[in-house]
Formats: sequence, C-alpha cells, structure tokens
Amino acid sequence: MSEPLDAVRDLSDAFAARDLGAALACFAPGDGVGYVGSERDETASGRDALTALLGKVFLRDEAYAWKVTTATVHRHGDQAYVFTDAEGEVRSDAGVVDEFSYRVSGLVELVEGRWLWRHCQGGEPA
Repeated sequence: MSEPLDAVRDLSDAFAARDLGAALACFAPGDGVGYVGSERDETASGRDALTALLGKVFLRDEAYAWKVTTATVHRHGDQAYVFTDAEGEVRSDAGVVDEFSYRVSGLVELVEGRWLWRHCQGGEPA
C-alpha cells in the first residue's frame, strides 16, 4: 500500500530523470497545485505555471535527486502533511556530483491509491 512519503520518492525519481511527464504525474489532478523550490523565481501556482517551471528546471545541465533522512508525517484521512530532511544530490551532464542538505515538505493527498502532491516545497536550509 502506498504511503505519504512515497510522494517524496516519486518526485525525486522524476527530478533525477528530468522527466516532466513523470513529475507532473506526481501532482494531484486539477489546477489547485503548487510548487516552491530553492531559487527565488521557483514558484508555481496552478498546473500551467507548474508545467512551465518544471520544464525550465529540467532543461538545466544538471539533475537533482534527494533521499529522505528524517520525516514527519501528519495524516488526516486522505490527506497528509509531510516534512522531510534529506540528502540532496546534483549531477551535472559532465558527470560531476555534488551533495547538499535539502528539505521537502507539503500537502499530499491519496488519489486512486497513490499519494500525490497538492503543494510541494523543496529548499536548501541555510
């Protein structure tokens, strides 16, 4: 059975593959979705803005991924708030790999047996 933290892993896998379709499939249906990343201009509210933002991110010459190290999940029926600390990885097209601290949090909801993001925020703690 799917668990709320699966949404964190699924989005990381999509980011690592720079697969826009897979990333968009990690979000709940409809226009009531959002994403906020580490950079000042990485903010999207609505499906069109989300598609545009992630499309730009995936055109970069590097891919991102993260693995959860600690997590808090507050589940309320078919919705849950997740907060994670993670080990991030950026892999350039030239093969250079760097690691960084990362956090992923937000609201996920259970849709047809899969936990999907309603709103996701990922960022590097200062």
